[in-house]
Amino acid sequence: MKNITYLRYHRDDDYQKNENLFRNIFGKRVGIVQRFIKTPGRVLDIGTSTGTMLDLFKEMGWQTFGVEPSESSRVATKKGHNVSNVFFEKSNFPKNSFDLIILNHTLEHLVGPTKILTKVYELLKTGGLVLVDVPNAGGIGSKLLGKRWPYLLPKEHISQFTKKSLSNIFIQAGFKIIHFESRSGFFEYANPFLELKRKRFLLDLITIPYSLIATMVNMGDSMTMVGKKI
Repeated sequence: MKNITYLRYHRDDDYQKNENLFRNIFGKRVGIVQRFIKTPGRVLDIGTSTGTMLDLFKEMGWQTFGVEPSESSRVATKKGHNVSNVFFEKSNFPKNSFDLIILNHTLEHLVGPTKILTKVYELLKTGGLVLVDVPNAGGIGSKLLGKRWPYLLPKEHISQFTKKSLSNIFIQAGFKIIHFESRSGFFEYANPFLELKRKRFLLDLITIPYSLIATMVNMGDSMTMVGKKI
């Protein structure tokens, strides 16, 4: 995939060293799921890395499954998650077997996003949900910074999405879109005040005016879309 290998992903160490930070960020996404699913079921996390997202679901009683081609799959497996050390395209899960599938900053790394979401649709039970979180190329930050927007990452991100382009892929794959939101900075955390001791917290505070406006108008640097299998 372009100039990067996911068999030894360069951010693997970051996920382990900063696990509490990522728990806080991922907790925001889990909170979105909880608005729509009240009873624990079976969740598949595509690009699960060290399993931090799955940790949060397991603590709530979910059966946790992941797909991770990098060495991080070993860490996630040791935590008690059912992780397949393959690329999602080559995974072999039974159809209609999951209540929730998550692609958290994963879809932009994959070839053929429509094909990916079509496979996700097949793996979900009727009424099941998919949550996709990706950088928002249609956000204020992207429009202002252009090629200097830090989420471009051309060596890693094969695709960039706007709300419209992501919506089109969801619809083509068969999903009914039930939720959309976009956030930046301070509003990316489940609990921003847990980050008080981090050096970056000062930057988050300074940029609150931008983050607030971008979040209020749903044009932040990241966006979350939730689809339902009808």
